[in-house]
Amino acid sequence: MPHARLVSKLKSYGITKTLLDWITDFLHQRKYRVKVNCSYSDWERVTSGIPQGSVLGPLLFLIYINDLIDCCEIYSEIYLFADDAKLFRHILQSSDIILLQSGLNELRDWTQHWLLSVNINKYKVMSVGRNVDKSYNYNRY
Repeated sequence: MPHARLVSKLKSYGITKTLLDWITDFLHQRKYRVKVNCSYSDWERVTSGIPQGSVLGPLLFLIYINDLIDCCEIYSEIYLFADDAKLFRHILQSSDIILLQSGLNELRDWTQHWLLSVNINKYKVMSVGRNVDKSYNYNRY
């Protein structure tokens, strides 16, 4: 997640300037380099992501994805746990298929707007029940 976009969301939630400055300093002063065998790369600034293992990281991630539910729940139910999302809908008629696809489209649009990538290899469609019509191929991105 890009730091500038996270900071804009924190502002929109009314985080005080003092706390916002502290979080910005926590995120913006980070650098990394890579070691291969005995050689090091140059230091580079980290402009996105949350420091792994930090106590604050999971909370910042949840704040960042908090509005994802709002964009998808019109079309489908959505459950979030950590960095996993599950979209589902009880398919009773063809209009339900269209609504579920619309929810997937909204999820795609949201992730593109907020610059979060989706691991397409973890994307699965599951149909449960008797006499389930599995002929529709959902657009995965």
